[in-house]
Parts: sequence; C-alpha cells; structure tokens
Amino acid sequence: MVRLAIAAAASAAFVTGAAGVSGASAARPDVFGTTVTVNTSGKIVGGINSHYVGLSFESGGLSSGKFDNVGDLARLLKNLGSSVMRFGGNSVDRATFTGATASALAGLARLAAAAGWTVLYSENLGTFGPGTASAVTADARNVSAALGGHLSAIACGNEPDLYHHNGIRPASYTQGDYLKEAASCLAAIRAGAPGVALAGPDTAGAAWLPGYAAREAGKVGWLDQHYYPMGCGLQGKTPAQFAARLLSPGLRATEAAFFDGAARAAKTAGAKLRMSETNTACGGGAPGASDSYASALWVVDYLLTGAEHGVYGMNFHGGLGTGCTGYTPLCQVGASEYAAQPIYYGMLFTRLLGSGHLLPVTVSATSSAGNVVAFALRPLTGGGLRLIVENLSKYHTNAVLRVGGHPSSATVLHLTAPSLLATSGVRIQGAAIAPDGRFTAGKPDTVHCASGSCPVTIGPYTAVLVTVG
Repeated sequence: MVRLAIAAAASAAFVTGAAGVSGASAARPDVFGTTVTVNTSGKIVGGINSHYVGLSFESGGLSSGKFDNVGDLARLLKNLGSSVMRFGGNSVDRATFTGATASALAGLARLAAAAGWTVLYSENLGTFGPGTASAVTADARNVSAALGGHLSAIACGNEPDLYHHNGIRPASYTQGDYLKEAASCLAAIRAGAPGVALAGPDTAGAAWLPGYAAREAGKVGWLDQHYYPMGCGLQGKTPAQFAARLLSPGLRATEAAFFDGAARAAKTAGAKLRMSETNTACGGGAPGASDSYASALWVVDYLLTGAEHGVYGMNFHGGLGTGCTGYTPLCQVGASEYAAQPIYYGMLFTRLLGSGHLLPVTVSATSSAGNVVAFALRPLTGGGLRLIVENLSKYHTNAVLRVGGHPSSATVLHLTAPSLLATSGVRIQGAAIAPDGRFTAGKPDTVHCASGSCPVTIGPYTAVLVTVG
C-alpha cells in the first residue's frame, strides 16, 4: 500500500470536546506537525464508485412493511449514493424464510426506485435440497420480475462455513459439500432468472473463499465476503479499549491484508469483490463503542482502505428497529422515521468525497504519538483534487497538504462530535441530518494555499474533507 501512516495511537486517554475544528492554540504543547504528500502523477491505487457505500439487512425483515417508499428512508439511502441494499443474514437460512411475498417485493421495488438503489437478494440455502430447488427457481423468477433493473444480483445462503456451528448442517459438513449445494442452488436461480447476475459465497471467514472462486470462476458477477474486524461484541474490552483498537494502525494493517487476500480470490473468479456484510463487530456490535463517534471515524478509514485494496463495494449490516445501541447505521425513532447513527455519518462523509480514482499518498508526522491517515481522490468529473485526512490521536496537528499545481485556496469540511465515545451529536461542518432525511453540510472553511501546499489544522479525533481546485 502506498499510503503510510506514521503513528501509534494513544490508547488510554480519550478526551471530551474531540471536535476541535479551529486552529490550535499557540499555548498548547500537545500539537504536532504532519505532512501529507499526494503523488498526483503516480499510479492509481484504487477507485470509488457511486454504489460503493451500501447497507445490509436481514431477509427476515422483508415482511415487516418497512422497506417501502414511506417516511425518510429513501432520502437516507439516497444520501449515500446510488448503492446496493443487501438482504441475507442468519434469517435467510431458517425454515421460516421461504422467499419474499409479492407485497414485500412491491414495496421494495418502490423504495429502490425512489432511492436509486439496487438489491442484492439471497435465497435460502439452509433448507435447500432436491425437493426445494423448484421453490428457489420460482422465488428468483418473482424477485426478478418485481425488481427488474433494480435487482443487482442473487446469492445462495449466508455464512455456510458456520452451518455446522449454527445447527444447519452436521459437524461432518465440509467445504466440498457446500460447493455442491451452492452449484445446485445457483443453477436453480439461473433457471428462474437467467439474465440476473449471481453472487456468493457470503462466507464468515476467508478459508472457503479461494475454493469457491475457483469453482464458480466466470459464473458469478460478485464475490461476496463477510468481515467484522473486531470479532463479536466487546470481548472483555471497555468501550474505550475497543475504540483504541478500532482506530489503531495495527487493525488497519490487518484489514488491508484481509482485503488483499479476498481481492486475489475475486481475480480468480473474474468477479467484483464486495464486503456484502460488514461492520465493526458481529453479534449486533459492541454497545458504547459500535454506536459511538469512534465508529464514524473508523468507517471512513475502513471504506477507503478497502477501496485501495481491491474492494468494489461494502454493505454495512444493521436494521430498521428501535434498538439504537448496536452497530446499525439507522434506527427507528417514529412511524416510518429513522435516525442516522454515528457510523452513518462516517459513511456519508466518505460518500461526500465523490467518485473517482485514488492516488498515492504518503504521511509523515513529527511525533510518534500522532495517528494520521490520508487518502486522495481525483474525481471522475469536475477536475481538481479531494482529500480526506483523519487525525486519530488525542492531539491537535498542524498539517501541510502538498497537492502540487498552483492552487490559491482550498475548502474544508470537518467531521466532529462532542467526544470519541459520544453516541449523538456527530456533525459534518456543524450540520446534522434533517428529520426528513435530507442533508446539507455547513458552509465550508477556506484555507489559502501557496507553492502547491495547503495548511489545515485538524483537531483531536477529527476528519477533514479538503477540496482543492
């Protein structure tokens, strides 16, 4: 990876008032310098498309009536681009899920059309067998007919490598058994929806991914993988300890290595790689951490690291229920009314970067206590350059952005919150998402540039989006 973060996060002392968006006081000793250098003529290191930032939901929720063009849901989706809603999760493989009803599909079609999104739909592999193949074919036909151009792909099952743990298959169940079942299930889908792209395997771990990629090479359009880099729940950590690990350079390196391995499998399959179910921690997340501002800062880095390492799209798992203490990006606060959680703000902030090609960036800091990461994007349209720089340390940093050319100024948007573990009050340039789901960022700051360099002061635990030119 070309981007270099020179840092070691300070893990013990999280400060309140982490939102510092103004210049650091000259009287403060806790300030370090950072130089961010963009290689504007270097080889492209990745890309971001308009459907990169997606969501994942349980198939069991399709019958809830919530997935329809009512309330603010379509607007909240549209904020994230023209992306993909994935339906799967553990509920898809239960005997109670026999496919989406006609009314559920009609509502989903209305929602997808209003938001400009597409749907990644999963069939039940848990109860699949010779006697149920025709039901899968019929369901695929119904889904394709109802969603039309808003159907992105259809997959079979959810986390088959955990079937024996979840009681869906016996302990003797092997990867070879799964590959035979998956091939039969995909064939049943093709019979009902021959023109629709196929996806899989939606495995929990990466061990089965290469075998699936080789078996289904040239047959699937999406290679789907799940990933929760922090495992499940707090795992004995306090929320502060969880946040420290979540934002650490060590976890960032682990994530990058995971993406690299999955990208190699996708190349074997001739398919696009999607993290079709992901978030901070599985099992609903870690209360007090997955639902905090720390998750917003993490998801910015996570999304852009994935884009640098071959990931074509990500779907963050959650729901539309009233439980707002887990990892879900959205939660229900009224009839057909949903509130954006901190992680949603991080997803939105990343989406504001736009679509385009990622360029090589190097970061150097004057202090080993700094933890700064940076990404640079050349937009597909409009020219100029955009950067996201995150200060994931407890100190202010006076950053110099070396962007080349002869810009006279740049505009800056800040992602902030009252504290690192705040579960509310996240803002983008002081602005919150309106009750109707609409979002307009506050008026950007302006900084003056000279000789191809732009100075930006970044507060503790703050991200900035800088537009140059």
